[in-house]
Amino acid sequence: MRKQSNTLIKLGLIITAIILFANKFLGNKPTLVQKSLIVGDSHAVGIGSRIKNAITDPLIAKGGWRVSDLIRALNNYPKKADVTKVIISIGTNGQFNKNDNINSLVVTLKNKFPNAKLYVYGGSYGWSLPKDKTTLENLFNAYYKRFKDLGVTMLNNRLGYFTTDAGAHSVSSPSAKALINEINNLVN
Repeated sequence: MRKQSNTLIKLGLIITAIILFANKFLGNKPTLVQKSLIVGDSHAVGIGSRIKNAITDPLIAKGGWRVSDLIRALNNYPKKADVTKVIISIGTNGQFNKNDNINSLVVTLKNKFPNAKLYVYGGSYGWSLPKDKTTLENLFNAYYKRFKDLGVTMLNNRLGYFTTDAGAHSVSSPSAKALINEINNLVN
């Protein structure tokens, strides 16, 4: 019995040595488990509820939030190196304000999720701001260009123009369905 025990211990040590050798000298590195987060405002919550392989953490996604709210929540959020993708939904509640500190938001996201690629999608407009559609579209486009200029990838789909709050927050609208499909493909 003792001989069998010694043989098993030796076999275990040999296998461990082979694994350590393979990892060290053959360049095998542990990989991150893909983990995606959706952060931001009520659109993050609504769209996030339809995404299969992403988490919408209520500590960093809430209705009514503006950029400053998201930054404040992120400052109290733990650093997570296992997150590989962060999808941002922000801007609607601040009416795509040119004074939003998008630079600080992006820096904070990169600090909290150092291994993540950042994505952003356009929110909704038209239902709460009394401006003409062309002016709103110009504000919207200029706002999200700021993210792109900071290296954040803009998703192809966006929520866009709606005349009512209910329409803007519906996950059944054609634009919401297209966005949900794009994000589901991204995080799979």
